[in-house]
Amino acid sequence: MSPLQQARLLKICAILLVCFLLWVVFAPGSGLLAIWRKRSELRSLTEQNTQLEATNTHLQQEIDKLQNDPGYLEEVARREHNLLKKNERVFEFAPRKSAKEE
Repeated sequence: MSPLQQARLLKICAILLVCFLLWVVFAPGSGLLAIWRKRSELRSLTEQNTQLEATNTHLQQEIDKLQNDPGYLEEVARREHNLLKKNERVFEFAPRKSAKEE
């Protein structure tokens, strides 16, 4: 091979190598950028899953208390649903008006 042919072959190999490396980095769905995005998404979903597990545990404890603790059930019924016991009355007093409001 002549030096000119070797130089051309070297340039062609370098161009092919650069194209291959660009394909590895930017290939749609399987390139390094796609892998980094998938890892980031996996971290995000793992954090979300951890938060949902904590919420689920809290709600399961709430269900358990509602099913097994009559005092807590009464407290929730009074607080959230404004329920009263038999023969119980609620007196609501309007707040006093200030001199400016009158």
